[in-house]
Amino acid sequence: MTLKTILPIILTAIFSLGLLFTGQWSKKISLAVSENKYISTQFNFQTIILLITGISILATYLLNKQSFANYFSFGQISASGNELKWFGIKQGDTWLKTGLSLCIVITIVTAIFLYFQLKAINPNWKSLQSGIFWILLFSLSNSFGEEMIFRLGIVSPLSGQLAPTTIFIISAVLFGIPHFAGMPNGIIGVTLAGILGFILAKSMHETNGFFWAWVIHFLQDVLIIGTMFLMNENTSS
Repeated sequence: MTLKTILPIILTAIFSLGLLFTGQWSKKISLAVSENKYISTQFNFQTIILLITGISILATYLLNKQSFANYFSFGQISASGNELKWFGIKQGDTWLKTGLSLCIVITIVTAIFLYFQLKAINPNWKSLQSGIFWILLFSLSNSFGEEMIFRLGIVSPLSGQLAPTTIFIISAVLFGIPHFAGMPNGIIGVTLAGILGFILAKSMHETNGFFWAWVIHFLQDVLIIGTMFLMNENTSS
């Protein structure tokens, strides 16, 4: 491997490490945008993530300006994709079909898993009405940030340097490891995030853009951040 292939991986690993400390750094901001403690904490958390995202985007641009220009867009959302049997994707299937299918299937799986997490605490579902704006906003920022760091930061500079599948695996591993402390956490969290990271990297590579990666990721974050909001409401009530 050359410096051109190693550097993006190292930088993404560094940004990933930064994300692990985001919780601690965000406490030093202490901006209270809401009476709800979780919302204010998450706002500060997302602010740090967006700062790291900005640095990541700049680094990705400098690593390969031409490739960056190719991938830093919504891309061709109906582009044809390559076969991926274990996800039911056939050769030539368009990403309009594949993307919509993945949105539905992955979101349903995530929703079922989180439902059983919430069922144990019997949350106040009505409280979602007061937090839906923030949940959507945080989901947009979090999913965008992570896609820029773990997908664009890997796919863009490594395109043409390594085989596509190798790029997808690198993105999957780097994305999966930090989710050991995510939701779900542990090995399950790492595995699920890794699989998701692989398919999202594939979508970016084949569509030359981040539309489907961002949309699919956003939907999962809506459910996850919404679940965290409900859990916090249940704890504080």
